Amino acid sequence: MTAVLERTRWGAVPAVSSGVVLAALDLTAVAVALPVLGADLGAGPAVTQWVLLAYNIPLIALSLPAGRWLDRAGHLPAFLLSVGGFGVASLLIAIAPNAGVVLAGRALQGVFGALIGAVTMPIIAANVRPEHRARAMGIVLTLIPLSGVAGPAVGGVLTDLFGWRSVFLVNLPVVVVAVLVGRRGIAADGRGLPWPGRRLLVESVVHGVRVLRRPSLALPLAALPLIVAGVGALNFVVPYVLVGQPSRTVGLVLLALSAGMAVLSPIAGVVADRYGYREVALVGAVVILIGTVLLLRAGDDPWDLAWRLAVIGVGHGLFAGPHAAVLLERTPPELMGTSGGVTTLVRTVGFSVGPVLGAALGGFGQTVPVLVAITVLGVLLTAAQLKVR
Repeated sequence: MTAVLERTRWGAVPAVSSGVVLAALDLTAVAVALPVLGADLGAGPAVTQWVLLAYNIPLIALSLPAGRWLDRAGHLPAFLLSVGGFGVASLLIAIAPNAGVVLAGRALQGVFGALIGAVTMPIIAANVRPEHRARAMGIVLTLIPLSGVAGPAVGGVLTDLFGWRSVFLVNLPVVVVAVLVGRRGIAADGRGLPWPGRRLLVESVVHGVRVLRRPSLALPLAALPLIVAGVGALNFVVPYVLVGQPSRTVGLVLLALSAGMAVLSPIAGVVADRYGYREVALVGAVVILIGTVLLLRAGDDPWDLAWRLAVIGVGHGLFAGPHAAVLLERTPPELMGTSGGVTTLVRTVGFSVGPVLGAALGGFGQTVPVLVAITVLGVLLTAAQLKVR
């Protein structure tokens, strides 16, 4: 595992990316289908809200244990288990006769989603040479906000045309592609799938603390949720600014943020791989701060709002891949899975806290100044990591 790779196995990148799309798309696509699902299965809002929670709770709770388990598991079999299990859970939901089976299937999706998130960093570390890691992680991480924005549109179209079950059935071809590409692109390391064991939870906490006690990892991990919280918050509050606008206009405005990230991520990855991860990540964090400050003067004109969001997206494009490459560079091989689990956990918490923050503060005008303050702290932590090796 510590040997220097002779070449980068680029096939591992689309494999991991396919898994990320599965987990990220289901975070938002399902919400649109809930009223139709509830009407079909005779379940009211009190039950259907658990269709979202049953997925999110294990996704967050199991990220750290999944990461620790992956420190001992083979990367290829773990990847095949995670995406294959996600596909089986999706099929179970699609054929579910009642809401109870749907909730059980969603919980299983959350379990395998946690595995997908945690296995990403170990696979990239084992299959991508250090000088290519920023661009590889940039490609993978760009798909998270893109999937989040695309989710409601995809879920709405599928539900209207084919019913709510199609929202889950559409995962199956993605699973097939991920398995086929993964088998060809991810290097087998000779390890299998160890039994989790009764001490896994304790071990995950102990080794998670080991990761967080390393200053070289603690600083970038602390910065990550502060930087990404704004994405979750803006996705929640921006539609309320644009009340009265057509839904497609709202979608295009939100897409500006993800589009800015998608355009800059490949460029940022090449630059960071050549000139330094930490410096490019800091530039990205500063651009995110500039874009957030620009929102203080934004009105309710859709296109005026869109270009300011695009600036934030450009910042995330500069930040995401290089920041992930910093974590890969600084993580010992024996803790790569645990570090991946911790990273998934703090990133998910950051995205999840954003909408809660927007709702609690009462709207766009009240939320943006708080986001500026949070982002300033994220920039300071990102800058501080330049001094730690």
